[in-house]
Amino acid sequence: MQKHKPILLLLDVKHPYDRKMLESITLAAASKPFFHSCEVMELAEARCCEVQRFAGVIGDFAKPSIAEFCRQLTLPLVALSGARLALSANDGLSRVCLDNNSVVELMVQAFLAQGIRKLAFYSGFADSSSAWLQERRRAFEQLLRRYQLEEVVLDPQHLSASVTPIGVVAASDTQARQFSNLCCEQDLRIPQDYSLIGVDADPTESALSKITLCSVELPIAAMAEQALALLLAQLQHQSVLDKEVLVKAKQLVKGDSLGGSTLCDPLITKALWFLNNHFHRRIKVEQVVDYCAVSRKTLETRFKEILGKTVHQQLHQLRMEFVKQQLRLTQVPVSSIAEAAGFSNQHYLYHLFRREMAMTPRQYREKFEELY
Repeated sequence: MQKHKPILLLLDVKHPYDRKMLESITLAAASKPFFHSCEVMELAEARCCEVQRFAGVIGDFAKPSIAEFCRQLTLPLVALSGARLALSANDGLSRVCLDNNSVVELMVQAFLAQGIRKLAFYSGFADSSSAWLQERRRAFEQLLRRYQLEEVVLDPQHLSASVTPIGVVAASDTQARQFSNLCCEQDLRIPQDYSLIGVDADPTESALSKITLCSVELPIAAMAEQALALLLAQLQHQSVLDKEVLVKAKQLVKGDSLGGSTLCDPLITKALWFLNNHFHRRIKVEQVVDYCAVSRKTLETRFKEILGKTVHQQLHQLRMEFVKQQLRLTQVPVSSIAEAAGFSNQHYLYHLFRREMAMTPRQYREKFEELY
């Protein structure tokens, strides 16, 4: 391996995402003795320099011009992308990509934790051909089906309040800011009418918004580490060609646009994923504890601190919100809804429903039939 040669970073430093990536790669490389230094260039600079003086290249393949230039090089190469790359069968490209499914999953889990089952996707004026946007939209649609959620189609110029809050999955913080401004102009409240989460954890966008934004923090530092690991493997002549590393988003940054308790705790996120995927199977708290591999006391304490409720209360809320959604939107018999929600029988559901809603499930359904 040629330690004396620097690494070429082909990034568009005018873009905040690329600047964060540059900082993360530079910091990660500085802590590793086998990397001499990093030099960042925009494409126009790279075209004019002698690229063979570099040990290898890490490039932002979200930019087609950078991808095209990199493919002509014979140096060790790692591609970075905010979405999975469409490659030919024998491309042989090492790449590190953002897992956009995990991004949208975090957002949906946060809404479910608030009892919100009516969701909308807002992309505003973003380029609809962008791969990252298309992936997030597909992930949103898949999660709607998985969790049997109700989709709301937004008319940005004619927004209206709903009987229950609507969770808005914004394509990025830019779109979250745009949506918060639209709500303000139309005298709608965030998070009471529309609960809102963005992507990027961009402090500038949050500062420009009418309300501080809850947002998914992108795993840029982890992507930088993976990119350096793949490049090092190539420099050491290890077989990593055609290897794809998908990096998951794991954390939300707090903001008033979500309301309630923002999920910034990996243990809570893990527990809620299990609850949301298995509440219909008559699970008990002990099964959640086993899945999370912690003591019940630890899990209950964390739930109380962050969500203000017990694990059982969260499980009960999920089931009841599912029941109410099904009563509003379908004509499925109450007995079938009770079974699908994980209740032991229809009579138990009736008992709980009357106690909490002061009406029977049938009366609740009739109430919403009158509204619509």
